[in-house]
Amino acid sequence: MLFTGAGIAHFAKPDFFEAIVPDWIPNAALANRLSGAAELAFGLAMLHPRTRKLSALGLFALTIAVFPANIDMAVNRVEPQVVEGQFSRRVGTATGPLNWVRLPLQLPLLWWLWKEYRAASVPTG
Repeated sequence: MLFTGAGIAHFAKPDFFEAIVPDWIPNAALANRLSGAAELAFGLAMLHPRTRKLSALGLFALTIAVFPANIDMAVNRVEPQVVEGQFSRRVGTATGPLNWVRLPLQLPLLWWLWKEYRAASVPTG
């Protein structure tokens, strides 16, 4: 349900997620919608045994695909800040270790997804 909730959040509060999309991605709104839709769809698919294997692999790949954005947040000290009622990307303003702490937390998440992928049965007929 972690990924399903995150996927819903991408659509409920798109300005927050668009604010953390790296500057080198040309269309933050599209990146947000695509990653949110993938999280939502794969997250829901984890609930059914017939789709769990493919879903776990998809979430594993998605987690790796968004990792450069997490690195960008840490290295560039990115912080989404509210400006005129909307989140906006602020570079160089984040303080504290939160952006760096997120990076190693990806490892247990990847381990869990890989474990789910390996444990899930392949659907037959």
